[in-house]
Amino acid sequence: MLKKTVFYLFSILVIGWSISPFLWILLTSLKPASQVMQLPPIFPDNYTIDAYKNVLLGSHFPKYLCNSFMVSLSTVLITIPFSLLAAYGVSRFSFRGKTVFLFTVIILFTLPSISLVAALYKLFYALGWINLPISLICTYSAHNFPLAFFLLAKYLDKIPIEMDRAALMDGCNYFQTFRYVITPITLPGIISASVLIFIFCWNEFLFALTFTPDESTRMASVGIALFQGTYEIPWGDIAAASVVVTLPLLIFLMFFQKYVVQGLTSGAVKE
Repeated sequence: MLKKTVFYLFSILVIGWSISPFLWILLTSLKPASQVMQLPPIFPDNYTIDAYKNVLLGSHFPKYLCNSFMVSLSTVLITIPFSLLAAYGVSRFSFRGKTVFLFTVIILFTLPSISLVAALYKLFYALGWINLPISLICTYSAHNFPLAFFLLAKYLDKIPIEMDRAALMDGCNYFQTFRYVITPITLPGIISASVLIFIFCWNEFLFALTFTPDESTRMASVGIALFQGTYEIPWGDIAAASVVVTLPLLIFLMFFQKYVVQGLTSGAVKE
């Protein structure tokens, strides 16, 4: 009984510690402007949504949200098919250079973003892609490929190879086996990888700040950081923008949490 009590108390403490920053930002976004920077911080007597009106109706932030959604969704639609094909090939076939390929993917996975910015900026500048969404889509697709590849490869390793052999015996070729047999079974892993890639693209800041500095192509993560007031920093508007950016991800995860957990834990337990 004591162990359960300690466990539940510890869990409540960890959950409270984790969500308290978001709750504090939410509270700040609902405070009147005169009380946002008041010290010590207090709960306001009355709440207001003026900050949300400023963000959604009086700024370019809705445009930034559309840019983030378009780039993130495009990245998912490009990365998942390529990573799934690569994962299927590595999981099901032995070929010359397989070890080199896996080693290369691991190297790409461990490269820090800051080490790539200068070279990519020079490349995109030469191509005329600065301030174009394609620069971010290409960067995010390459940067998230290793993550999607490893998640899907681990998931495919759990699927018995006898299913492939049975499909081949029934007259399917390798692509038909992949398309009609393996892909439907791998759907939870695909959803898991898609959700994680979407979240990483939605939250990414460094590449978005560097490659799309223009206001028309700016991402939401950069838009929050560049909120400016005439005489002071509008902390209430920044807090409201942070809530607006975070809520879609929370709702998204609520619907797909089962697939995310299933995809992340695939291969962790021997079956």
